[in-house]
Amino acid sequence: MSNSNEDEKILRKIIREALTKSDKAEIERIARKQSQRVFDQKISSAIEKELGKDFFKPSGKISKHVDTAITARFKSAQTDKDFDDAVVKVAKRVLKALYAMHYKRTNLIDQMPVGKK
Repeated sequence: MSNSNEDEKILRKIIREALTKSDKAEIERIARKQSQRVFDQKISSAIEKELGKDFFKPSGKISKHVDTAITARFKSAQTDKDFDDAVVKVAKRVLKALYAMHYKRTNLIDQMPVGKK
């Protein structure tokens, strides 16, 4: 019985001596990397739960809230003059930007890759 106890003590001493500073640093780096991976997985699953996996399907809590707020705002748009002005202003900005992107910057169109068959 005492022989196995002594063997265990010797074995533990050898294992402790075998680990150098670089080994300990490597173990610490691996542990940090693994914990970061687990953390990232948990964070991404929590974000998917709140936002929903698909942008176009309102399945998350935030998407539902945004959808109801936008719907309510559009329903009250008939009585809200400021909302109408804001929609018109945004639509004009989008059209101007599209015009500028497609007609004024012809180099973008010239550099577009076109698949040839």
